Amino acid sequence: MKTKYQFFIILCLTFLIFLSNIAAQKNIKSNLPEDAKLRIGKGTLGEIAYFPDGTRFAVATSVGIFVYDSITGKELYQLTDQTNGIDVIRFSADGKTLATENPDGSIQLWDTSKSNRIHILSDNDFRLFDPVFSPNGKIIAVQCAKKFTYQMKTLRLYDVKTGKHINTISEPINLFYNFRFSPDNKTLVTWQYGKIKLWDVSTAKQFKTTNDPSEEFSDNKINDIQFSPDGKTIYVLCSIRIVRNSRERSWVGDVGIVFYREVDAEEWKQFEKNKQEVDDNGFSSIYFSPDGNQIIFEGTTENMTYLWSPNTGQQLNSEKQPDYLIENKQNSNHNVSFSKNGIVIATGGVDGTIHLYSTNTGLELKKLIGHEGSVDTVLFSPDGITLLSKDSDRTVRLWNALSGKLIKTLEGYTEDIYDITITPNGKTVASWSSDAILRLYDISTGKLNKQYNLNEQHKRNGINGDVTTIHFSPNGNTFLSRSIWSHLCLWDVNTGELINRLSERDNYIEQVHFSPNGKTVACRGDDNIILIWDANTGKHLNTISDIKGELYQIKYSTDGSIIVSNSSETTQLWDPNTGQLIRNINGISGWIDCAYYSKNANTILTSIYFESEDDGTFLWDGRTGEHIRDLNYSGAIGSVSYSPDGKIIAIENVHVSVVSLFDISKRQHVGDLAGHVSLESCGGGTISDVRFSHNGQAIATASSVDATAIIWNPNTGKRLKTLTGHTGGISSIAFSPDGKTLASGSSDGTILLWDIE
Repeated sequence: MKTKYQFFIILCLTFLIFLSNIAAQKNIKSNLPEDAKLRIGKGTLGEIAYFPDGTRFAVATSVGIFVYDSITGKELYQLTDQTNGIDVIRFSADGKTLATENPDGSIQLWDTSKSNRIHILSDNDFRLFDPVFSPNGKIIAVQCAKKFTYQMKTLRLYDVKTGKHINTISEPINLFYNFRFSPDNKTLVTWQYGKIKLWDVSTAKQFKTTNDPSEEFSDNKINDIQFSPDGKTIYVLCSIRIVRNSRERSWVGDVGIVFYREVDAEEWKQFEKNKQEVDDNGFSSIYFSPDGNQIIFEGTTENMTYLWSPNTGQQLNSEKQPDYLIENKQNSNHNVSFSKNGIVIATGGVDGTIHLYSTNTGLELKKLIGHEGSVDTVLFSPDGITLLSKDSDRTVRLWNALSGKLIKTLEGYTEDIYDITITPNGKTVASWSSDAILRLYDISTGKLNKQYNLNEQHKRNGINGDVTTIHFSPNGNTFLSRSIWSHLCLWDVNTGELINRLSERDNYIEQVHFSPNGKTVACRGDDNIILIWDANTGKHLNTISDIKGELYQIKYSTDGSIIVSNSSETTQLWDPNTGQLIRNINGISGWIDCAYYSKNANTILTSIYFESEDDGTFLWDGRTGEHIRDLNYSGAIGSVSYSPDGKIIAIENVHVSVVSLFDISKRQHVGDLAGHVSLESCGGGTISDVRFSHNGQAIATASSVDATAIIWNPNTGKRLKTLTGHTGGISSIAFSPDGKTLASGSSDGTILLWDIE
């Protein structure tokens, strides 16, 4: 009987675990857009913040908010909206509400206990930003500006519980630099154009105007204003432009001054530094210790942090370090954090280090090493047990604040993705981002297998200049990097090792192309020449310099046997092996957009678009150079893609977001694909990429503005599916070799893999 009972209990527990796993899988799946089977990357990194109870912390990204356990760093769940990324996160003091600032100009309020959205604050004509909770968490104030112009700037007050608009604080000048709530929730302070104003929160009426304490100086600037924790004193951080003269010279520089006074008083007092240097540019931000007995001002360019007594205006620890508490090498706000008891200060620096200092002695307690980029945010947890930090290299690290040991590194955050490709074996997705990092992911799991910091690779190999572009070889095993000094290098994708240096020339390289078989590389130089290298040995093969007119573009034929060049005067065909001219194609010249050679369609496509009577797109016989026909197309050409059999060519009109399909063998226009948003007011389309699938049964288009990809039937022109889910524009798309998956790379820093079978 006992055995049966135990078996029954085990069976029930197993069933419950099974259900919980299913629920967890559904929860994970719910964070993906419809038809997407995998998201690679967590998006571009925004702000980080602890929940007020200290048990969790939140990381804002372009695809939502990731919530982690504060002790272990384990990911708990994700808040996402599918259509909006998150730039800014703010917690109410009681921790019950989270406010997020979104790229679409709305503010969203979330219930932190249930992890669900409770209100959306938005306006069709205005952008809402910079949300700030009142200390009691009942009111949220947001700045409001006319979309696209930032004119008519006001402050709006909303009731957090109901989400209703309560009041608006407006000015004739309509420009608020910033604002703060008083600790008693009754007053708002704003500053603008040399005026500091106090407003009644309940009525939105101004009840006091205070002159800028630095108004006697010219070119003064207020960097920050804060109330003391008890609300009795107001502090103003200024930088003042002054001119100093000496016998040898005179110079202009900025100095930092801190003014303070009781709210009801009229006379300003001043914090005096023991030594005031020119060009320290004042102070960037202010921090109070939890008990309010210590105050920190960060220097903006002098890279110092100053510790004062807010009551006396005297510097602390001036005997040990007379001019500053510590040299923290900081360069942005949120670089300083007090521990809960106020006896330790954490600072982050541009050198990637975090320093812990004693506020009593000014001496360094610990030095935390691990970040590779500049540390721009450090935060003590409310309980003081952990320390959270974020750097410019898109990593978040969680530290044990007592021992200084690293608990966990949170990775997966990237910058805008410029280009993606799927390797010919269909197993790897490679992405190239604005952070100059090449990442290789497993296409089935999304796991990051390898990554290469190409700027660092250049430095280690003695190559001058940062990387500007990369180009994948047709087989996906190698890639070319081009530096700002036009150094062209070939690398192994799998090992990241340098294979060959192809070019180290003074003149700028403006175009780079692999031959279709990957054996040679052709480049166009700004000195009107074509350079050709052997991709395997790095040997320079040929230089083509006999170009008629100004060289515009070059392209390889599909079999790599011919290079097509287009200039201001003509189109020419060259033998890449000998560098000899094969023939001139005489007639209408224009920008060469693509070339295709096959047994059935030996053609060259050229187009011209100068808003003249000669606009058009033309087909030429690649063997004889004779004009075949004019295509019924008179727009500026952007992306171009050929079907695998060479019969259909898809041409994007960059001005109207339309892709036109032409049957080359029949020499006729067969349809248009129009589904993406156009920016007619700006005179341009938004399509960023056009690709045929490898089997030719589908064609995909992507937009850099509406953030969608559309799958089309190339035979009928019918829209098969619209894929939505990116929170930023799509920059690049790629089909898997089996045609079952479409990968899309976005400015939101993620790659989505779509099931299109």
